[in-house]
Amino acid sequence: MKVSKRDVLLLLAFLGIFAAVLSYVFVFQPTMEKTEALAEENKQLEERIADLTIKSGNRDTYESETAQMRREIEEIYQLFPVDVREENAVLLAINQELLSPMTIQSVTIDALVEVPIVEAQDQEMPDATYEIDEVEEIEDATGTQEAPTPDAVDTQSAEGVNPFHLMNRRTTMNYEVSYEGLKRSVKNICMQTDRMVIENLAVVYDEQTGLLRGTTAVNMFCVPGQEGKEYEEPDFGGVLLGTDNIFGTRVIRSEGSLPDLEDGEEGAEDEADAEAE
Repeated sequence: MKVSKRDVLLLLAFLGIFAAVLSYVFVFQPTMEKTEALAEENKQLEERIADLTIKSGNRDTYESETAQMRREIEEIYQLFPVDVREENAVLLAINQELLSPMTIQSVTIDALVEVPIVEAQDQEMPDATYEIDEVEEIEDATGTQEAPTPDAVDTQSAEGVNPFHLMNRRTTMNYEVSYEGLKRSVKNICMQTDRMVIENLAVVYDEQTGLLRGTTAVNMFCVPGQEGKEYEEPDFGGVLLGTDNIFGTRVIRSEGSLPDLEDGEEGAEDEADAEAE
């Protein structure tokens, strides 16, 4: 079979085009994609370097502000008592009943529990890698450590939310009170020196008594283990203990003027017999 010169030229042209296509697909295009990826990575690294440089220049300011914030946090936690016991909740209920005034029907005191830790918000970390020698040299020179991993960020954030182990005891009071007494009860809680907050308050009007029947839940906070602080027992010196009417029955007005049985009619008869003898 004889091949013409024209066919040879067409075949050579086809092979050239095919080689050019292969070169573009397998050599030129991957190289361009890699170049674009490296350019994007270099841009992110440049931004990272600029950020580290700024932070390194402001390092003293950051450290002083951080130390100031820690001192302020410690001063705030010093306002909390080291413990909140059942007697503190009882004394609060007694003060509410006396100062509002109100009639407390029941008090529920929960166990002392740790305040739930707030979940740290997810923080987006830059996609750039930090294994390039130039970045490591800059971080070593500026004293900046490598960016922490997301797991480390979550752990550090979770530990920083409640570093002093803030605790609280919930006290729930059920009562009857007037509208003015209700306002006084809220103000009395706000005026307490110990750290506490009203978690829930619900009242309803009672048509039979004309008073408000309500429930107030108060969270009483404390920070155990504070150095140089001890638990201070509440003073019950001004609180009347016991009752003359254990069944809570009503007292008829005329009962208050009745003499004791020993000094009444039987006592008079005994005195008369003694005089006759």
